[in-house]
Parts: sequence; structure tokens; C-alpha cells
Amino acid sequence: MEPEELKKAVRKNDNDSRRLLFEAYYKKTYAVAYNILRSRENAEDITQDAFIKAFQNIHQLHDETKFGAWLAVITSNLARNYLKREKRINYTDQEVIADGASEADYTEESALLNMEVDRVRRAIKNLPPDHYQVIVLQYYYDLRVEEIGAMLKLSPGTVKSRLHRARQRLARELELNDDPACLKDRGGERE
Repeated sequence: MEPEELKKAVRKNDNDSRRLLFEAYYKKTYAVAYNILRSRENAEDITQDAFIKAFQNIHQLHDETKFGAWLAVITSNLARNYLKREKRINYTDQEVIADGASEADYTEESALLNMEVDRVRRAIKNLPPDHYQVIVLQYYYDLRVEEIGAMLKLSPGTVKSRLHRARQRLARELELNDDPACLKDRGGERE
């Protein structure tokens, strides 16, 4: 969704606009919920709840272009709260299936690349929810530390600390031997 179209839909907040936002952000929102909950049914419920909560509180969103990241925060908070209430975490090896992908479409090179991407995704999914949340907001939604802190109501120092611990854990899990290059932000522009 283009930034101007997004701003217009968020400001309007009528049924047509909500439908457009739902269609544009459903897959990403579901992926956030699923990666925390590891259950399709619960992820679908949390995804719906997140959209309802977002639409009810859309007046609190100050920058319409950050709707996706704001929705991801709502989703991850709802999922984490659900886990706290249930006091359980479901771990499975199930993956979210990509639409329209067929094995015949892959060359050997793209298959190897996809295997590496899957390995990184699995490592990210294994992060604790608070680390997963900051990694997703920084690398998937390209938010700066200050923006993440404002959305999660955390100090920038806490966000930096969680990002650092998450990167360390990812480096260990991906067997990167704590390579200093892997533990830094790309270019440092996010801090």
C-alpha cells in the first residue's frame, strides 16, 4: 500500500478503508501472531483481535505511515498476554506456508538461499517474545530504537539491550561465533 493511500485509509477509518488495511496487513500480522503462539487457531484469533483493537484506537496513531509497525506491536502484545494467561508456549516445527510457491519454480541457487532464509527465520522464531518483538520492529519494519521504545513504552537503553541480547542469541544459534559484524546494526543509522 502506497504511503499516501495508507494515510488516507487510516484517517478515513470507514468500512472500505478498514477492509483495505485488513487485506494489506493481514499476512504480516498473522505471521507476527503465529511466530509467538505457534498455533494457527490462536494466531487467527489474535490477528482478528489486533485489527479490532487497532481500528478502535486508530486515533492514537500519530504517524499514519507507521500503521503496520503499530499493528505489529498490538499483535505481539496481545499474543504475549495470551501466553501469560495460558501460562504455556506451544513449540512446533510447522512453518507458515507461502502462497503460490511450487518446488518446480526453484533453481538450485534459489533453493539454497531459501534454506538459509528459513534457517534465519527459525532462529528468530526461537527468540523469547520480548527479543522477537524488537527484532521484528527493527528489521522487518525498519524502525529506529527511539521509535521502538515509544511504541513499546520502553527506554531506548532497554530497547538497545534487548536488541543486543537478541543478536547475540541469533549469532550463537546460527553459529556465527559472535562475529562483531553480526552484532551491530546495519550502518548504525537505527540507533
